[in-house]
Amino acid sequence: MDTTTREEEPREEMWEVRISAGISPDDVETILNMAGSSGLFSADAMMSAEDMAWDCAYGNGEEMQTFLLARIDQEGADRIIGFVCYGPIRHWPGDHELYGITVDPEFRRLGIGSALVAEMIRRVAEEKGKRIFLETGAGRAFENARLFYEANDFSQQQRFCKQFIPMEGGLVYRFNIDAEEADNQYQ
Repeated sequence: MDTTTREEEPREEMWEVRISAGISPDDVETILNMAGSSGLFSADAMMSAEDMAWDCAYGNGEEMQTFLLARIDQEGADRIIGFVCYGPIRHWPGDHELYGITVDPEFRRLGIGSALVAEMIRRVAEEKGKRIFLETGAGRAFENARLFYEANDFSQQQRFCKQFIPMEGGLVYRFNIDAEEADNQYQ
């Protein structure tokens, strides 16, 4: 039995990651390719992501959803390495939904996804938001996603609100910005 362990080779390059809101038409293809290559976006989710991306890229800034992009400067070129898309839940004041998040495989496990989630939470709190919901799959393919959400303080919901019931095979997670108020509302 081999008991040796292989450590990952250290990265020679270090990048400053910038997180910013908004996307341009030039960003849409990169975002959609990144979402598609994750393998976790269903065909319906990909169509929604495409609609939201184009709406934001050509919108007037009043779109319901927001894209936050993680970018680096790589050899003088701006490169998108991750994104999160979220927005308020219509007719449900103070509540938001995380629609999708992904990080380029080359940059996973470096804290990029957690930085995107933290910035989303900061912005939702700044807007007086109370909770953020998301839906993910229950299958094995989504295990890392569930672990990621749990590591970022999202909790799986055992009891659902009528406005946010998962599709078959889905799980709902919730992040409470104001934990005391959220707990009182859903008890």
